[in-house]
Amino acid sequence: MKNKIFEKEISIDSTHLLLKTDVKTNIEEYIINQREIIQKQINKNPKFNGYKPVDIINSPRILELMTNAGKIAGIGPMSSVAGSISQVCLEYLEKHETKFSVLENGGDIALKTNKELILGIYAGKSIFTNNIALKIKAKKEGYGICTSSGTVGPSKSFGKTDATIVLGKEASICDSLATKIANYGNGEDDEEIVNNSLEKAEEYLEYCDGILVIKGEYLAKIGHIPKIVKME
Repeated sequence: MKNKIFEKEISIDSTHLLLKTDVKTNIEEYIINQREIIQKQINKNPKFNGYKPVDIINSPRILELMTNAGKIAGIGPMSSVAGSISQVCLEYLEKHETKFSVLENGGDIALKTNKELILGIYAGKSIFTNNIALKIKAKKEGYGICTSSGTVGPSKSFGKTDATIVLGKEASICDSLATKIANYGNGEDDEEIVNNSLEKAEEYLEYCDGILVIKGEYLAKIGHIPKIVKME
């Protein structure tokens, strides 16, 4: 007998979470608590909301993830806020013995699955939007897939890529790296934009599995990327 999958959309201030999980639990209160922890830290130290890394905070968990991710990427901890919220929510569901959970928070995904998944790629006006997807093998230990864009969404980016996607074991780190790498996506044309992002991506491969960069008709990748398939 297959476990039932529960689907839910959760909007709490700037957190917009799409959840698919085999665990029936009220996660909203947990998200509110995590957001309160972050806001209290910003009130205590306004630099936490800046563009530069801050010292590692070992506890609570959400602050540990954010400060570590920012330190690795060399940018502020808020660069990882969406991915970190997805990751701690996944860890919360793991305590409830989830075997299948996918959490997408503004393009930043944390997942744990016992089966293969097809995840579509959205890259704004690029020709690849709604045309290609990533075939993700079962990830029983948890996994992160995070996206930054200079042309889509409200998040701040200093680059022009349609999508910079980072994949790895921790969504928090993937989120900050996606932001950092996307910031270097500038150039005279689309090809140069992609090449500049990819050149920066090479510096961070020890912290993730792979990076995918899209701009217009150009797509490039480095590291270990899941199989790219056509959308049906």
